Amino acid sequence: MTTTDTAAASATAPPAGWWRRNAGWLAGTAVVATLALWLPYRDALQRYRERNPSVAVAAARNEWTAFNGARWKLVAAESLLARDPRLRGPLRKDAEVVLLRYEVIPDSGAKTRDLDTCVGAIVDAGGRRWDSAPAGLPRLSGPRLPDRCGSGYDDAFKQVVAVPGRPFAFQHAFVLPRGQRLSELRARIEFRYSGKADGRYLEFAL
Repeated sequence: MTTTDTAAASATAPPAGWWRRNAGWLAGTAVVATLALWLPYRDALQRYRERNPSVAVAAARNEWTAFNGARWKLVAAESLLARDPRLRGPLRKDAEVVLLRYEVIPDSGAKTRDLDTCVGAIVDAGGRRWDSAPAGLPRLSGPRLPDRCGSGYDDAFKQVVAVPGRPFAFQHAFVLPRGQRLSELRARIEFRYSGKADGRYLEFAL
C-alpha cells in the first residue's frame, strides 16, 4: 500500500474509540428497531387470538363457570332425529339436530351487546366443527328461547334481555351427521374480537 492509499484509508475510517463513544446511541437504535418490529407483531398476534380462540376454559359440569364477564352453565343437551315431532321442517335422514340449552348470569356492568356476540359451536374428537343455527336447520316447535347469549324473544314474541345477577336462558341448535354420541362431543362458547376472552373459549362436556 502506498502512502497515498494509507492516508485515504485513514481519512475514511472512524476515529479510534468511535464504537465506544457511540455505544449508547447504537444500543438505543437497536432497541427502537426491535420495538418497531415487535409491537406490530404483538398487536397482530393479539387480533388473531381474538378472532381464533385457542385456549379452552373447561366448564364445571352442572355448575356455574366464570368466563368473559358472566357465569355460565349447560342445562340440557339432547338429540332430535328426522321424525321427531318438534322438528317442523325437512331434515335429511342421515342428519340429526342437537339442542343445547344454557343459562348465563351476567356480572355487574356486563353489556347485552357484548354477550350477543357469542358464537356457539360443537366439536368432536377428530377436530370436526359445527356452528350453531346452520342454513339447513329446520324450524323447531316447543318453548321459544333466544339463540343469542344476551337477548332474544320469548313465546309471546316479547323481547327479553339478560340482566346482571339473574339467570338468562338461551338455546343453540346444530345439524350434525346422524349417529353422534353426545358423550364424545364438546360444546363451545366463543367470543371473537373480545379482549376479555383473550383468545380463550368456554368448553362443555356433553
